[in-house]
Amino acid sequence: MTDAIFPEHAELVGDLLSLYSKDQLPHAVLVTSVSGVGLSDAAMRLCATLLCQRSSDEACGDCSSCSRVSAGTHGDYRWVKVAEGKASIGVDQIREASDFIAKTAGYGSQKILVISEAEVMTTGASNALLKTLEEPQGNSLILLLSQRGWLLPATIRSRCQTWRLPALEASTSTNYLQNAGVAIPSDIKTNPRALERLVLSFSEGKVESRSVVSGMVNAMLSSEATLTEATAALQRFELIESVESVVLALEERLIDDQHTSVSLGTLLQLHRAVASLLQRMRNGAVPAKESTCYEIVSLISKARRNDIASIEHSLQVLGA
Repeated sequence: MTDAIFPEHAELVGDLLSLYSKDQLPHAVLVTSVSGVGLSDAAMRLCATLLCQRSSDEACGDCSSCSRVSAGTHGDYRWVKVAEGKASIGVDQIREASDFIAKTAGYGSQKILVISEAEVMTTGASNALLKTLEEPQGNSLILLLSQRGWLLPATIRSRCQTWRLPALEASTSTNYLQNAGVAIPSDIKTNPRALERLVLSFSEGKVESRSVVSGMVNAMLSSEATLTEATAALQRFELIESVESVVLALEERLIDDQHTSVSLGTLLQLHRAVASLLQRMRNGAVPAKESTCYEIVSLISKARRNDIASIEHSLQVLGA
């Protein structure tokens, strides 16, 4: 048996396995999720089952193939992710992965390549992957995982069949958090979306940064924080973690429709500006922490005043 996955995600895995059993599973699949919760676990369950030597419904966990998958030594299975100390997936990683997928399967007929956080591939990496997607080799599956699939080039998305993990029920998130010993704030106990965000923050070890930055963003948009206070809040954490947290906070603000006096169009432009900065950082840009934090906070302040012209100017500067 493989590790448990959320029940809401088990159905999607089952649907993909059903397609495989009918020889209808495409060679490239993009799996997305609004929050990112459970993406990797669902992918691992799917891959382990596809490679299992004994079962087609769920990996047995006992055969030699399952043992190799668990140990990360299966010759027909490759998992690509951001290398330690890096902010993006580079072209060399994708070229190596493409070479892997081009070779004949060594243990069976199925080869699987997983690219986690596919949206953080550099432009060169995306172009290298595109060539592989255009000319798939043999019985191979390329599985892309992405919380923000819209950041992937359209040329990549168009060559993949897209599936979306369903959101977690409030009871599922509550049970997970309680079993993990995480205190659930009283104001979100009946909010499925907020509970899922807390599950994500806990699973990534970023509860504090996500909470602090989200609070800062909401306070800035409601005129309850100064530029100095907000900048200090961002500077408490690693820069890329702070920028990621701002992007997430803005996404949640948009999804939960909490914009009140700030127009939806302004929030969308603000999100584009900060997301563009994040993408540049993942592509290798190394901006100064202090000035970057101040600029982000200044953008949020402009959004509070619905100064969309200034935000659009920032988008032009960022090349978005």
